[in-house]
Amino acid sequence: MLSSKQIVDLVAADPNEPSVAGKVHYLRRSLKSSMGVRTDPPSHYQLADDLASQHPAGTTTAEPPYRHPANDPKAHAPGRGGTPLSPSDVAWLNRLPSDPAQVSHGDATQLAGLSTSLAGTKHVSDARLVESVYAPVRELHDGAAAQAALTAAQRPAPPVPSSALQALTDAIATEVPTLQPAEALSRAGAALRDAMDKRATVRQQKVLDARAAIARASEAAAVRTATTR
Repeated sequence: MLSSKQIVDLVAADPNEPSVAGKVHYLRRSLKSSMGVRTDPPSHYQLADDLASQHPAGTTTAEPPYRHPANDPKAHAPGRGGTPLSPSDVAWLNRLPSDPAQVSHGDATQLAGLSTSLAGTKHVSDARLVESVYAPVRELHDGAAAQAALTAAQRPAPPVPSSALQALTDAIATEVPTLQPAEALSRAGAALRDAMDKRATVRQQKVLDARAAIARASEAAAVRTATTR
């Protein structure tokens, strides 16, 4: 049987989050496995089926997260330990394309690693050299990652199944058996509305955060360009 909290949490969550599909199928399997062992409300099976139909097994409603070089594990791999740039490092930096869009993901990841390893060390001139090359590359990926996040945040979400109200009513009635049916229905309706409002707020905040990140990336690029002229 689903608890009222489980139902409310599922309704409040952004259905486009990859983790939601896993939770839905786990709960559905748990319900199905208990058939014949305990008597669960039919509404819970219906809700589980309805939610699972929105997240077919083996598929996802979300695009893979943007692969920002700074978040690549290779950019944080131990090895350099803050050592200064070697002549071959400097030669490699000088060979990189001046257009950040032409810098490969592998090279961008290596740049991010160099930037991280030199940050806060005594090798200030080396850090500045790396930053002069990496900054436009980082800004390009910052903007692209923010745009990807905005696209994901604006992706239409499947509606809350109509079966959610009855499922939540049955859960509340079981948890608080002293309630009259009308009271359980009223509480369920109020909780469902609050959960749907929370879902809308979460999704809207993702849009605002992504737009703010796009603006920051654009501003950083403009400031750097203005100061390097």
